[in-house]
Amino acid sequence: MKLSRLFVFACLVFIGTSLATAQESIRLQFEIVKDGSTVAKPEVSVISGSSGSIEVDNVVLFSFTPTLRGSDAVAISFDIRSGGKQFQPRLVISKNEPGSLSWPSDTRAQSFKVRVSWLQ
Repeated sequence: MKLSRLFVFACLVFIGTSLATAQESIRLQFEIVKDGSTVAKPEVSVISGSSGSIEVDNVVLFSFTPTLRGSDAVAISFDIRSGGKQFQPRLVISKNEPGSLSWPSDTRAQSFKVRVSWLQ
């Protein structure tokens, strides 16, 4: 009888820990570079698994969804629409290792680069 109660308690703790981890907010800093010049450096907080978006000049530049991978990494899925195409790259960053990606604009006369860092 006592063993079954211990098992139930352990299951409840595991479920509670999983839900708490899933609801953890992730702070990211983006640096948006357009044609070699930094145009924005927004800091955003997003709940792990939820989506956010970055706008430049009232146009959504990209959407992103960060997901915690343990305590030392964040996987970020991007949704970028540019030049009539859709790109869905993915970055994995850590506390000490930021990431970046780049793409041409719709007109191909401009280019974008995004650097992303995980803030603690």
